[in-house]
Amino acid sequence: MKKKINRLCLLLFISLLPTTLFTSCDDDTNCYLDVQVIDEVTKAPVSGATVELYQNNCDPSDYNYRSGVTDGTGTFSTSFVAPGIYSIKATLNLAEGGYRLGTGTVRTLEGETKVTQVILTADIRYK
Repeated sequence: MKKKINRLCLLLFISLLPTTLFTSCDDDTNCYLDVQVIDEVTKAPVSGATVELYQNNCDPSDYNYRSGVTDGTGTFSTSFVAPGIYSIKATLNLAEGGYRLGTGTVRTLEGETKVTQVILTADIRYK
């Protein structure tokens, strides 16, 4: 009887061991980034601005390149699979043909959401 109990305990231990080992691998290691674009003059969030995130050069074929448009709260959200330091370029195209620009840098951290702001300058540039 004692032998059966020992075998049963050993079988139970072996069956639970993989469960405990692999549950620790479920941690979220993605890096999340929220970029909020702010108007320099009004200090209000800017919706409809184009945001580009890149590491070395602004090359859309690069794996770490992200781009998108800010929502109604002036925020563009994205994620990366690894931490890094990213350059930020925010552009707001104007109806009269010019654009306003804001730049910055941000460092992402593993498993965290980083929130950063980019200020659009009041200067209007023309292409």
